[in-house]
Amino acid sequence: MRTPAQDGHVFSFVLVKLASRCNIACTYCYWFRDADVYKKPAVLTDEVEDAFCQRLEEHITQHGLTSFMLVFHGGEPLLFPKRRFVALQEKLNKIEERTGCLIERGVCTNAILIDKEWAEIFVEYEIGISVSVDGPPDIHDANRIDFKGKGTHAETIRGIEFLREAGIEPGLISVCNPATDPERIISYVVDELGITQFDILPPDATHLDNPPEIGTYFTKLFDVWFDRYAERGVRIGTLDAMIQGLVGQAAVSETIGLGPTEVVTLMTDGSLEPLDVLRIVGDGSTRTDSSVLTNALQAVQQDPRWRAAYDSSTQLADVCKACEFMDACGGGHLAQRWSTERGFDNPSVYCGSWKHIFTHIWDRIAPTLVMSLQEAEKAKAGAAA
Repeated sequence: MRTPAQDGHVFSFVLVKLASRCNIACTYCYWFRDADVYKKPAVLTDEVEDAFCQRLEEHITQHGLTSFMLVFHGGEPLLFPKRRFVALQEKLNKIEERTGCLIERGVCTNAILIDKEWAEIFVEYEIGISVSVDGPPDIHDANRIDFKGKGTHAETIRGIEFLREAGIEPGLISVCNPATDPERIISYVVDELGITQFDILPPDATHLDNPPEIGTYFTKLFDVWFDRYAERGVRIGTLDAMIQGLVGQAAVSETIGLGPTEVVTLMTDGSLEPLDVLRIVGDGSTRTDSSVLTNALQAVQQDPRWRAAYDSSTQLADVCKACEFMDACGGGHLAQRWSTERGFDNPSVYCGSWKHIFTHIWDRIAPTLVMSLQEAEKAKAGAAA
């Protein structure tokens, strides 16, 4: 079977795990379901940092790239020392100067460790910030807890305030609790936090988890957004992707949409692995033999474990191929297809819910699409006259 590299695809994105540990203990977290995490260094080692920067520059130069994206992730990436974070950014700036390649950078964080100094660092190096907030205090604190079982909402909001004082408007990601009211989430995020572009995701789960259905939650979320917030310029990533898929456009979303899983993840010990969420499958599920200490970045595409994830993402189960929503859904998130019996050769564990949601969204948007076409024809006729 041909690999992405053989087809001429050169990747230009790496998920960089600055820390393999976290400062909180979210109840739904996929990361620590793989015990291999505890075998990794707590933070990216100096040796790996140097090797990665060397490999990155070689990769950019060899393939003539003009842009590259790095997202700093964890665990909690801000457990990485500030002085080392700054030094890493300076190294990346020098790579930019030598290669002429723009290296865009982002951080995904729970924001608890953000202070004035961190915010100033983000401003200086033009780093985009995405913060995890699950909603108002009672909803957020039900699952995003510290190691004493206490909620973390207040600390997260304090971190967002430091960002805003520095002139940074963060992105926001929420994980839904299907037992709650989605109207409370969208109202809180938009009307209280003042954030108009964000995403709401289903909890990560496999067929071993038997998660609750999400259809009722997301259909109401869509209705509230469509009826009250869309005209205000509010955008929710997963809903955008579902609408794009339904009208025949490419759905740009990790949660939903037809397309390959090509993520390369750098671990704190230098390992190059596939998409990090696949750790939810269990111990050693993303382990590879590739490392920046011994291999070029592009070489990970030859690794059997990375290739298996890529191939599974492009080879849908027969039931998915026969589904009317195949192009829009794409089988759902790869991790959510896993079962012990069939590996990734399944529809999403949320398959029934996704069908319900897609049907509901189509029923609501189809009349507006017809009206748009009719209005366009009228405008065209008027112009001709």
